[in-house]
Amino acid sequence: MERPSIALERGAPPSGTDDLVAGYVARAAGAGDRGAIVLPGGPRLYMLAGGSGDAWLTLRGRRSEPLPRIGVIGPTTRAAQLEHGDAVLLGVRLRATAWAALFDRDLSRVTDRVVPLTALDVAPPPLADPQAGAAAAFAGWFAARPAARGARAGLAQQVAALIDADPRIGVAALCTALGVTPAQLSTRCLRDFGLPPKRLLVLRRFGRVLRRLLGDATATGRVLWEAGYVDHSHFAKDCRRFLDTSLHGFRQRLGDGGEPL
Repeated sequence: MERPSIALERGAPPSGTDDLVAGYVARAAGAGDRGAIVLPGGPRLYMLAGGSGDAWLTLRGRRSEPLPRIGVIGPTTRAAQLEHGDAVLLGVRLRATAWAALFDRDLSRVTDRVVPLTALDVAPPPLADPQAGAAAAFAGWFAARPAARGARAGLAQQVAALIDADPRIGVAALCTALGVTPAQLSTRCLRDFGLPPKRLLVLRRFGRVLRRLLGDATATGRVLWEAGYVDHSHFAKDCRRFLDTSLHGFRQRLGDGGEPL
């Protein structure tokens, strides 16, 4: 039996969403399929289009309650498995700074959790045609939602920009650059990124490197060094921490499934 695949929708994001959306993933339903891998990071939006069965997220060895048809997966601190039965999974990976622009909520309340989108927005998108693709399924919702790109979004962008500019930056240096106390930085990171500062630094670095290495099996140690890793063993330790396996073992787990969510 041919295995259903995950596919990254590589078309341009709908107008006005390029600063909110990092990527789209669509995965067809299939009997016997283990579902979609959800990488550490987030948050993400998803829709279960078509189908009739329940869906679950398995994270840290625990299986969730049946998932809502349209929901938000908060920041995940471990690799997870989303089993979606006979439904088509349409997913949206949000940029790290998107939460502060879209929702007036504390993201840490959703970390390692799944909540219905209706808990955050009373007007979620309607269930789409399974063949529509994730970009089209969420385009109307993005267009109708007034993104609050104000002071809070600007502060989140500052934090992300500082981390990306210097992968080796520490919490003390972040506080100095932003002119805040450690307590203020912690409050800001929990609210806008769902993680305390130190965990955010480590997980953001790991996530960027992981996606790059999964997409390019020939990438060398230079990729790790540029991202702030001391050596391969440093990265291998984070693999065990966030994936519960080695990079090689995780590639085998992904198989030929393509782009994870």
